[in-house]
Amino acid sequence: MSYNLCNLSRADKYQIQLEYEASFWAYQIKRGKNTREAIYDAINSRPQSERDTLKAKFEQYLGLMLV
Repeated sequence: MSYNLCNLSRADKYQIQLEYEASFWAYQIKRGKNTREAIYDAINSRPQSERDTLKAKFEQYLGLMLV
């Protein structure tokens, strides 16, 4: 089954983008290319509306990658 992401609303596309960022940060931790402190600094520099989502998704992906 395939989905055309262009048909999604702007808010849904933005949520997907936040998930991409969180998964990339978890990948960087796994590969040793970044530190948690640097990533949390990046998350905390984002607007408040994004912080909770980014933190939750980052921890979720980090948990999956470090198993």
